[in-house]
Amino acid sequence: MRVTLVQPPSGLYDHYDLAPPLGLLTIAATIADDGCEVAIVDMNLRGQLDHAWVERDFWAHAIEAIAETAPDVVGFTSMAVESHACIEMARLLKQRDPAVRTVMGGPHFSSIAPRALELYPWIDFVVAGEGEGALRDLLRHLRGSLGAEELVNVARRDGDAVRLSRLKKPLATLDRLPFPAYDKVDLAPYFDLNPIRLLDYEHGRGCIFACSFCYSPVHWGQGSQVKQVGAIVAEVERLYAMGARHLFFVQDNFPNSPQLARAICRELVAAGTGMTWNCYATLPHLNREFLDDLSAAGCRSVFVGVDAVSDESKTAFSKSFFKGWTKLAEKLEDCLARGIVPTCAFMIDPPLQDYDNTDAALTTALFARVKGCGIRLNTLTLYNDTASEREMRTVPRTYTNLKPRLLLDTPAIIQENPYARQHPELYPFHSTVLPPPFYERFVTGMHVAYTLFASFPRTLLQYVLVDGGSLWALLDELARRVGDLTSIPAVERRPIERELFLHDFTRRALSRQTRSALEMELAEYTLGANHPPRTVPVRTGREVQTYHAAPYRVIELSSHPLRFDRVEPLPDPAEPATPYLLLRRSGRIRYYEIDGDVAATLNRLDSRARTESGTAVEPAVLDELLDTGVLATT
Repeated sequence: MRVTLVQPPSGLYDHYDLAPPLGLLTIAATIADDGCEVAIVDMNLRGQLDHAWVERDFWAHAIEAIAETAPDVVGFTSMAVESHACIEMARLLKQRDPAVRTVMGGPHFSSIAPRALELYPWIDFVVAGEGEGALRDLLRHLRGSLGAEELVNVARRDGDAVRLSRLKKPLATLDRLPFPAYDKVDLAPYFDLNPIRLLDYEHGRGCIFACSFCYSPVHWGQGSQVKQVGAIVAEVERLYAMGARHLFFVQDNFPNSPQLARAICRELVAAGTGMTWNCYATLPHLNREFLDDLSAAGCRSVFVGVDAVSDESKTAFSKSFFKGWTKLAEKLEDCLARGIVPTCAFMIDPPLQDYDNTDAALTTALFARVKGCGIRLNTLTLYNDTASEREMRTVPRTYTNLKPRLLLDTPAIIQENPYARQHPELYPFHSTVLPPPFYERFVTGMHVAYTLFASFPRTLLQYVLVDGGSLWALLDELARRVGDLTSIPAVERRPIERELFLHDFTRRALSRQTRSALEMELAEYTLGANHPPRTVPVRTGREVQTYHAAPYRVIELSSHPLRFDRVEPLPDPAEPATPYLLLRRSGRIRYYEIDGDVAATLNRLDSRARTESGTAVEPAVLDELLDTGVLATT
């Protein structure tokens, strides 16, 4: 039996997380061992390699790519946002060849399995939960060696009814999982697009927590399963030998068992694999001893769901990990001090009666960003059959594609979901329980927030701490001013938002601290642009020599640049400002305190009034400019 497993397109420009589809590769290994001939079609890779493939005539390209493998059975997987593309591909496949069997799987289809079979007759089966054994048994059933009544975790039609025998954690141990079938894919294009040479790695499944918005307890069942430590280390070494240099440990919470997680780290250190990696972790587990082990074992980043900041969110989401900024800051500093960069996810409260809770979440996220952490600003996604979704089930859903259009890196065929127009309650990324105009302003505000938090975080910090400004009020006004972002080409949105911010914000009555931060970040921002190489003639005495000039800016600051990175108000400037040189070298911006003579010379060098006779520079100043790298001989 020939089986083709399909990864739908989901990304377009962001290659940071690009890796072969681990879930499909593990399933492929399982069913190949059971006698099936397996092919993998990764449309996500194809679309990122060639945007035209996914943006022009995608459905024709997709069906042809699947048909080339001559399948008897085609399996599709989906986390959620791209599930409608799987449904449409299945419909087109059935239209082309009614004999082909179509199977859906992954967390989203697991949660809507009966409804998917009721609504879409061209879907033959839905695998719910863990797919390895379920798909293997389904294929045995299709080959006639297993009765339908023996199928577990496979939704099927039985006359007018849908049958599903559901069992969570069907594997007695994850050590029974085969090594993923990497022989079914070519790793070279993945590594070419993603130079960190990333592979996903599943050492365990599940999470000990039960956050109400999370699909993990629904999909895996609450609790954790982990492979034997020796097997984990051996597989990491095997992946390194295959060319991987960085792994993403995909289990929902790496330190479910802190003792076991530390044992894994110690064994990785002892093995000296050379691999770096990142993982999911939870705030309660991030103590210094554990972080020491993570760092020594090669962990370079952790994804941490802070999520609930307000008391209302903590109650609604059954998540009370956040104990105030001071305690969070301590944990973030402990991570950063060990070379582990946290990415903190925040669930942003919608501004309903007031926006105090919205500001609290945004401000905490801003503080983390200024600390040097990555951030995710999430609007609640009601994953089907989670506790949060069940609680909101009686609230009408409205179709919207704003989230995939504005907040996710998705191709156009993922952004528009015609199936969600008919049944918005089944598609969490293409629906909302909020009033549509309000939701549009909220999502637009989050898009603006990402832009400003990336470009002007220290300005916003002083605006909050010194001026007492409201982040949401600022974002909401900019969202109102920018209007319909979907009418603006994607590449133009963030430049427009930055320009609008600078136009409006600088006209406010701002403190000197906020203006000083803005001046520094503007200088940094302009240095980040791609400047053409530039030469300058310099005259010392009677001699004129031409030098290469590195990108630089001279600004006057009332505080040392490092103080702008502290989450605290800048002091009210009492002393005269000090001139600083900002210099971009090797992709980094460096800061130098300079005296008035050097500042004046640099300003003359940067002047448009330069002549071929050269800018006069004192020999001592020239030596200093050569030492810092502002000038270099041609």
